[in-house]
Amino acid sequence: MKHKCITIVLFFFVIYSAIYADNITVKGKVFSSGKGVEEVMITDGVNIVKTDKKGSFKIETTSEQNFIYYSLPKNYNSPIIDGIPVFYALLQKDKNEQTINFEIYKSDNSQTKHAFILWADPQVAEKSEFELLEKVKTDVKETIRTLSTQMPVHAISAGDLVFDKLDFFNDYKNVIKDLNIPFYQVIGNHDMDYNERSNELSDNTFTSEFGPSHFSYNVGNIHYVVLKDVFYYGYTYRYIGYIDENQLAWLEKDLQSVKPGATVVLSIHIPTIYGESKEPANYNYSMANKVMNNKALFQILNPYNTHILAGHSHTQWNTVISSNLMEHVHAAACGAWWQGEVTTDGSPKGYTVYLVDGDSISWYFKGVNRDKSEQFKVYETGTDVDMPEHFIANVYNYDPKWKVLWYEDGKYKGEMEQYWGKDPLATSLYKPGENKKYAWLSVGETNHLFKAKPQKRESKITVVVQDRFGNEYKKEFQNTIMTKNTETGSWKLVWNDEFDYTGLPDSTKWGYDTKGNDTGWGNNEDQYYTAKDTSNAWVDKGVLAIKAIKKTMKKKKYTSARLISKEKGDWLYGRFEIRAKLPTGRGLGLQYGCFPLIGNTEAGPKAAKLILWKM
Repeated sequence: MKHKCITIVLFFFVIYSAIYADNITVKGKVFSSGKGVEEVMITDGVNIVKTDKKGSFKIETTSEQNFIYYSLPKNYNSPIIDGIPVFYALLQKDKNEQTINFEIYKSDNSQTKHAFILWADPQVAEKSEFELLEKVKTDVKETIRTLSTQMPVHAISAGDLVFDKLDFFNDYKNVIKDLNIPFYQVIGNHDMDYNERSNELSDNTFTSEFGPSHFSYNVGNIHYVVLKDVFYYGYTYRYIGYIDENQLAWLEKDLQSVKPGATVVLSIHIPTIYGESKEPANYNYSMANKVMNNKALFQILNPYNTHILAGHSHTQWNTVISSNLMEHVHAAACGAWWQGEVTTDGSPKGYTVYLVDGDSISWYFKGVNRDKSEQFKVYETGTDVDMPEHFIANVYNYDPKWKVLWYEDGKYKGEMEQYWGKDPLATSLYKPGENKKYAWLSVGETNHLFKAKPQKRESKITVVVQDRFGNEYKKEFQNTIMTKNTETGSWKLVWNDEFDYTGLPDSTKWGYDTKGNDTGWGNNEDQYYTAKDTSNAWVDKGVLAIKAIKKTMKKKKYTSARLISKEKGDWLYGRFEIRAKLPTGRGLGLQYGCFPLIGNTEAGPKAAKLILWKM
């Protein structure tokens, strides 16, 4: 009886909707430079029609729909307002007949080769965090500047633009608008109206700012689709990963214009699959972190070469679902909710760059303020206390076609062993209950970790990572497994620099801190700190020299250098041995207490032999 009652109620709702939804006829035209554009798909989010040879269309819809919009044809562009492509028009629900016209613009360049950038989860929770997002945007803008000299570029955000502060949408648009490229937005669970009524009302604020929550567009040979896969079920802050029938039916119609075997890029927020092989034990947690009806989606996508792009997890991983279906999950632009420079799996906060050539797509991860060659991180032997005899590589954007190889004193030792585990730096940064802002913040497990055990106590270790496109990345370090008896026990050497080389400081151990140059470092310093400039920092004859020079640069009177070992040598506790020589004078000093970094180390003209011993 219970099931029959539910059926009757639902049946009545369908009849009620059909009776009381007003029918609306929309006529219009899609044109460019005064001429109609044919074969452009027009939709209300349910039905799809195409423009005729004159660019004209007629579509029957109802007052239940909010927009009439088009699927941008290849080699055209939409108008852009505040960084958002405007490919839609609001339906006037009080008019049974209305006219809507769309103007599109012919692309200046061929789109056969193009690029797009995807960031996920900016997730701004307070106004001050927009300053941090501006820094991410600045890095993206430089990448766009480089790419746009060669090809058209657009961008996609995989959702969670804000952290439940929907009144921040306008501030978000103010950040992205000067990128001067089309920036398409996906709705995330933190971008929804939690109205305690229905999923149908959950995207009202989002769509009022960014347009429809499901749509498609074409660039070159690639057909792009955006879907809403966050289903709000009307009880406080509750949602699951789910794509409703309306979108699945619309997607089937949308893809009828795409030839089987063509390349489709689908952007969503919640991944279709949780991890690559490790399912969470908690079923409710699983429901909120993967698309529950993913098989239905995969069946629709089966005839095409598809890349699914997602966010949500604040971690980076790739899943090969089938021979023609791959999912890319993207580390957060905010790192770990703006609480650290890395995400909970140890990947740097960043974004992914996709390069399109005809029907084929290649990609690479880009950490914020990092070179594109920084595709992995190495932790020296003993960094992880649970594996004291192993060194570790975290390969951020790994997939099964990558190889992670290692050499000891130049001799090939084979592939490193892949394992599920926790990144050592993320483990030290995100201890459950210890984060001041978010007590729930904790490290997450990942399977893009690799380990190997050196056979010698002292040797030169080289790690070579090869991606699926034939690119090769390399890191080296001097492995030293030593013990030293002290009154407090046995100490093991885990990091050192003896400066037994010549030139710039070892880039595997030292970086340059320049972020405060534009703000005067908070204390109106007269120094401008340079990077990779041997006039300010160099190594020679076993000595690291850091020199301040009276030289005007960007309105500062002096130049110098700030060397740090951030993310190249990070520990919370240990015994530090530093031998340094400093000149006398006001304002000069050696800073070594800003842990968990061994660095933030500033020395005078001469400093040598920096060593960390750890129990």
